[in-house]
Amino acid sequence: MNELMNNQTENKHHLPVMVKEVLDALGCNNSNDDPDSQKIYLDCTLGMGGHTEAILNASAPTGIAIGIDRDQEAIKIAKKRLKHLENRFIVRKGTFQELQDIVRHLGYEKVDGILFDFGVSSYQLDTADRGFSFQKPGPLDMRMDTESGETAADLINRLSEKELALLIRTFGEERWADRIALGIIHFRTEKGSITRTEELENIVWKATPARFRHGRIHPATRTFQALRMVVNREMEQIEAGLSSAVQLLKQGGRLVVISFHSLEDRLVKQTFRALSKKDRKHQDPHYINLYKKPLRASIEENTINRRARSAKLRALQRAA
Repeated sequence: MNELMNNQTENKHHLPVMVKEVLDALGCNNSNDDPDSQKIYLDCTLGMGGHTEAILNASAPTGIAIGIDRDQEAIKIAKKRLKHLENRFIVRKGTFQELQDIVRHLGYEKVDGILFDFGVSSYQLDTADRGFSFQKPGPLDMRMDTESGETAADLINRLSEKELALLIRTFGEERWADRIALGIIHFRTEKGSITRTEELENIVWKATPARFRHGRIHPATRTFQALRMVVNREMEQIEAGLSSAVQLLKQGGRLVVISFHSLEDRLVKQTFRALSKKDRKHQDPHYINLYKKPLRASIEENTINRRARSAKLRALQRAA
């Protein structure tokens, strides 16, 4: 474990979350028991390639990993990182809704393991031009795929006060959603369009009552989260991805999901619970929920990687 954490620390740009737990849940560490067996793994959130690299190393020498992401810049970084493993690594640009088409176009019907990591990568957060973080002054973009779709600026300048409040409350679970929405409308009325991350951060800061501005998280965190989720249609994508993933699993195959906030985790929990129930004829379920409660990152990992503190890992296995 210490060696694993040290290897992660060496990568200054990205620390993949709960690597050991992911490998155990996927069963990668057992994939080389049969030298004639070639396991196929699907990383649906390739990012900068941290989890994929770990999967390829654990499933060596025959394991194959298919990495999918809709962020072209992240794909470029991952391909460079995994150059030394390119004979067992396949990468494709796409969304969760395209999983089945991508896998089957590559000639595979089923796979042995599937991973989703719903977090935003450190590369995206640290790149000011992407507009994901209020800590980095930049254009208010937030698109995972910068080649298509509406930006966060487009969205926030188009919606009405009522629509903004509903968005921020629903997807950010923000108690001050009404005040923030009103602040956005006032800014638009007095100064024009909101186009910068620092502008939105300042609006949220002023809309938050003074005694609540210095809590555990920055006041703008939930508003930025809500906008990002809507811009990228994340809940819709997650629902479609989970539906496709369970259909792609071989018998004995495993689906592993890492989520970072309650909306995502609630959807995963409900999906896994429904799939692992006995049917109306009281027959055994086709899927087994591997963990009664989600796994959390170790204390050691939390001290190294703050991002891991909110991570929850759930896993499902296809039984038949």
